[in-house]
Amino acid sequence: MKNFIALIDCNNFYASCERVFNPSLKNKPIVVLSNNDGCIIARSNEAKELGIKMGEPYFKCRGLIEKENVEVFSSNYTLYADMSSRVMRIVKDHFLNTEVYSIDEAFVSIPSGNLNEIQNRFIKLRAKILKWTGIPVSVGIAPTKTLAKVASKIAKKKDGTFSLFDKEKINNILRELPISSVWGIGRRLSKKFIGLGVYNAYQLTLMDHKRIRSLTSVNTLRTAIELTGTMCIDIDSQPSSKKQITTSRAFGKTITNIDLLEEAISVYISRAAEKLRYQNSKCNIITIALSTNRFDKENSHKFLFATESLGSSTNSTPSLICTGIRLLKDIFEIGLLYKKAYVFLSGIESSEFKQYSFSDDIDYIKKEDRLMNAFDKINSVYGSDTMKYANTGISRDWFMKRERKSNRYTTNWNEILKISL
Repeated sequence: MKNFIALIDCNNFYASCERVFNPSLKNKPIVVLSNNDGCIIARSNEAKELGIKMGEPYFKCRGLIEKENVEVFSSNYTLYADMSSRVMRIVKDHFLNTEVYSIDEAFVSIPSGNLNEIQNRFIKLRAKILKWTGIPVSVGIAPTKTLAKVASKIAKKKDGTFSLFDKEKINNILRELPISSVWGIGRRLSKKFIGLGVYNAYQLTLMDHKRIRSLTSVNTLRTAIELTGTMCIDIDSQPSSKKQITTSRAFGKTITNIDLLEEAISVYISRAAEKLRYQNSKCNIITIALSTNRFDKENSHKFLFATESLGSSTNSTPSLICTGIRLLKDIFEIGLLYKKAYVFLSGIESSEFKQYSFSDDIDYIKKEDRLMNAFDKINSVYGSDTMKYANTGISRDWFMKRERKSNRYTTNWNEILKISL
């Protein structure tokens, strides 16, 4: 055996973050809502036991939620992102080869050794993460990433750590795992497999590799191979930079005023530019789009967009805002009820290897780079939006509805936890 693969998964992550700063929520049912307080996107175990479903619209289960005194929170991504970074820093301190897979999951690779010792190592890590952050985690250990995913699901139902290496044990578990629950097999693909008589993960491992490849992608074939215990999906400890950065949000209410749209677009561009600089990149294409409410039965849906290739790649917030507002004015139509705006940054390249043209003002570009560097450092030290551009507004009346949002306890001095003695 070459390596052990482990998946460290934060339990009911969003709900757990809310509990860290409000211990009275312990053992109480909790749900977290999506943007604009639309759908259920996270549930505590207690809420799951009540039959509240993931993705269910809030208005549909509101009666049950009120009847059972379920605690309801608007999504607080600033808090969740910061808590995630704290958990992931602990994991990276213990394992050199770590892939942060999502906001609440990380894969790690461990050189082969004594399984009992490795399990004990993860038991200690789980205790440390809980003590230092308040976030409970589960760990699944297996020879491949796909099996580690399976093991982590079982770990949540057991004592928090579960290993999956015995061949007979693996096959028995895979026989009970629906094909739709296999990592990387979505709803549409699972329907295709069910139509072929493949109902569970074990049946997928028995399929001919050429047949799988002819029906699906190479990624599905890799998944099938990994379920047999052969590793073919590596740990990606240095994820590649994004080729496109998208920022989009639905508004809390429909907007007809172009001034409010300019404000929203400026905010979205600011966020997208921050992501661009974070991965040390620049873009040379920007697209702005507006959408009316596609669920509005009285008015036809409209999606308007405009794209511009920049003369020189940039990650400068003010430069991108200027271009974005100009594009917005080009597509804006009076009288429409706008519900959502989009910003797409593409044509992304590394800042380190930027190719200058004869027309580039290199001194000006370097000044912009220094300005953005200072801008980001100030916001990093003193909190997001400590410095911001006037175009992004103050009241932001158009902002998405989050009536039940908790405080940003770890990133905003004005919202820090207060304790009365």
